[in-house]
Amino acid sequence: MLKMQFSQWIEQASEPNKEAVIKALLGAKEAMLGIRYHMCLMGEAAGVPIEPESQTKLLDAALNLEGVLLAGVLGAGGFDAVFAVTLGDSSSNVTKTWSSLNVLALLVKKDPCGVSLESADPRTNEITSAVSSIHIE
Repeated sequence: MLKMQFSQWIEQASEPNKEAVIKALLGAKEAMLGIRYHMCLMGEAAGVPIEPESQTKLLDAALNLEGVLLAGVLGAGGFDAVFAVTLGDSSSNVTKTWSSLNVLALLVKKDPCGVSLESADPRTNEITSAVSSIHIE
């Protein structure tokens, strides 16, 4: 399914819960595109390139790659950092594309254990009790 355009994913959903996940992913993608648009407007109004044209081209190229869900700039711009969120094993597509444009991709992957709290941090007791008190129905 990663080799398809995101707009085609919904057609491939065979179960209602898969369709809900796909709709949520597509919603996140649309939200990020809106954020990028409004950050560009802010930058133009302020006379500061929050998402400079060179980064726009880089991010748009990434978004056209298979398996790239999101791409954007970090912070207030400054030509120093961008990100791409990929699904599956598609991060190599971003790495190759960015490398060909002289951009170094630093890969971060999810931990197979999920989210965990370090026991050496004294704040963990407070966080653990707060998380334990949440009930989702």
